[in-house]
Amino acid sequence: MPEVRRLPRYGRFLVTGGLVGLVAAVVVVLGPGADVDQRGRLLALLIGLLTGLGALLGGIIAVVLEARRR
Repeated sequence: MPEVRRLPRYGRFLVTGGLVGLVAAVVVVLGPGADVDQRGRLLALLIGLLTGLGALLGGIIAVVLEARRR
């Protein structure tokens, strides 16, 4: 019987966090009340910021889950 991997896969957590940040940036920019004149600049800024923060949070969650397993 093959051994079951119990540790989190960091790459998947980082990518998922980044995608969540990307979706959040698009929702903020395209949502109601957004400034129409600065949408492109705002979208670029928020994609960079929220994608990085989402990946960071995903990595932190993976580390916490691994620490709890040990």
